Amino acid sequence: MPARIQLTSKAGAVIALSVVALALAACSGGGAARKRDADGRIIPTLAEQDPAGTLYAKSVSQAARGECGEETFNVLTCFAYRGHGYEGAQMALGQCLIATGKEAEGAEWVQRAANSGWPDAQKLMASLYLEGQGVPQDAVEGAKWVKLYSRNPSLLSLGVQPDVSIAQKFRGNLTSEQAAVADQRAANWMPTYWAPSTALDRDVKRSCAVEGKRPTPTSADVKTVPDAY
Repeated sequence: MPARIQLTSKAGAVIALSVVALALAACSGGGAARKRDADGRIIPTLAEQDPAGTLYAKSVSQAARGECGEETFNVLTCFAYRGHGYEGAQMALGQCLIATGKEAEGAEWVQRAANSGWPDAQKLMASLYLEGQGVPQDAVEGAKWVKLYSRNPSLLSLGVQPDVSIAQKFRGNLTSEQAAVADQRAANWMPTYWAPSTALDRDVKRSCAVEGKRPTPTSADVKTVPDAY
């Protein structure tokens, strides 16, 4: 029986930035005294400035830790259905589905993110194909995803070194002919972006529809003109 894929908090730059954002939000909220600007006005927390972005980061981080409650599922589904630009949510939704036993559906969401070029999704697809988890076991297809992940321009442009451990798992599993096929598949690969063809349930759709809060203007912010009469 194939080994299970363990969810880990290791993720790409998006999840790392998400964790930083959450930490900053925590530092500026809670019971601590609120920070004020030079004019004495309360400085909004990150959650108040961009609650939708903070909700996104929080939900993706929860999925990476395997915390996949109903609320997390709803929020991730809501974001994932926004399509291109929300590949992090698509992968995270896939992780949660896999963690809760819906492996085929989870692998499908992970592959949607991988097809768009999302590095961590490509890495996870390699493992899924190697183990046959949610997809047919196929070392050649898995090796293709390893090659795409290792050469991913998004990682290279950020100066992030790919995780070499995933490539090591394939050593000795492929013949030279199979490796050549994997190379050709990687060379022929082109990104594709998933778009939803069905509508979301109304309650799920509302779960990520958060409006930003703007600070209440003070008298100093209101411009006035002299009374002409």
